[in-house]
Amino acid sequence: MDNRLTRRQFAGGTAAAAFGIAAGWHTPAIVRGSAGAAWGDLTGRFAFDGKAPVREELKVDKDVECCGKFEIRDETYMVGEDSGLANVFIYVRSRGVDICPELEIEPQVKLDNRDCIFATHCMSVWYEKQEFYIVNSDPVAQNIAMTPLGDLPVNKVIPVDGDYTHKFRRKQIVPIKILCNYHPWELAFVLPSENPYVGISAADGTFTIPKLPVGEIEFQVWHEAPGYLNTPDWTRGRFTMNIESGTNDLGTIKLDPAWLPKK
Repeated sequence: MDNRLTRRQFAGGTAAAAFGIAAGWHTPAIVRGSAGAAWGDLTGRFAFDGKAPVREELKVDKDVECCGKFEIRDETYMVGEDSGLANVFIYVRSRGVDICPELEIEPQVKLDNRDCIFATHCMSVWYEKQEFYIVNSDPVAQNIAMTPLGDLPVNKVIPVDGDYTHKFRRKQIVPIKILCNYHPWELAFVLPSENPYVGISAADGTFTIPKLPVGEIEFQVWHEAPGYLNTPDWTRGRFTMNIESGTNDLGTIKLDPAWLPKK
């Protein structure tokens, strides 16, 4: 899935109470699953509550013969139809959650160097179960550089038609910035997680985290502009919710542009 393409308010203004959301710094206890346990999906949609910012055209001054033919624009605010905001991370912060055995997990998460940008812009990796696979589809050499906290740094040249497989060794509490030392406009983010419960909003702002364990879970919300998506309802971008069997819908989450200052 290509996810390229926030004063916090729910529709109706009472969703925080309706869905049991409360800001908090603690890590709540988890209702443990068991054989035959029920699971619930968390769904919602992030919307930019204001005029969409103009995406700045970036300076392309390396490998111009190849990269100069593409109109490369800033991907910080990817606002689509009906003001949907892409690339918002929402993920489980609680530790030790049960994992549904019915979840289907791909063995690799792929990052492509294509048209002189990273595709896709935002990704997650269940680090114990998935590899991070990087390929170069461009006719020029590429580079991938990242510095995970407490993990091995990466600075690899990816030649034309080349690839590289990376294995993260530990989880990260926030997504890692991915850079290209050859092309300074290239930027992406990846979240190595200790479980598969990570949602990233799509081009229309929607997200789904499937098959969560029922019970009280703390979630983290993050966007590349502010980092932790700090709102009046989400201190440091965190909220706690009681997940019930079936669909748990947050509705449309309208995000004030004042909550998304660009670093």
